[in-house]
Amino acid sequence: MRFNSNLFLLASLFGVGTALRRSCKPDDTDPDNSGNGWYTVTRDDNLQKVALDFCSKGTDLAKLNVGTPFYDGNIYTVPCKIRRRDCARIPGSDYGYYTVVDGDLFNAIASDFCADTTSLKSLNPDTVKKDNSITPGSILRVPCGWN
Repeated sequence: MRFNSNLFLLASLFGVGTALRRSCKPDDTDPDNSGNGWYTVTRDDNLQKVALDFCSKGTDLAKLNVGTPFYDGNIYTVPCKIRRRDCARIPGSDYGYYTVVDGDLFNAIASDFCADTTSLKSLNPDTVKKDNSITPGSILRVPCGWN
């Protein structure tokens, strides 16, 4: 089945919301440079959604935070990588859309959406070329399970 970008554009105007990612504060004092940082839990959070936002699993976050309950206001240790891209989430789905901009690299897009290039390419067989090149303005289907 071919992807109809005109139809997508029309549909996206009527039913897609932007899924804004949670952010973290990197731990600049970590001598091991583990890549961890801090996130302050809010009352609307749940462990699984926070974990998805930081490309992790709830069980892994729990292991990083033994003895720290997941309550509003508590500071949680999370894998902390700055992710520059957000998605337009499809309501009722763990997927969304991202529009490629000039200078985007396919592997960087995959990393920002907690995916590898193979799985992201399989979501976009008609958009991503064999050499993983992408065209600015192209719309990619991406994992978007947070929020």
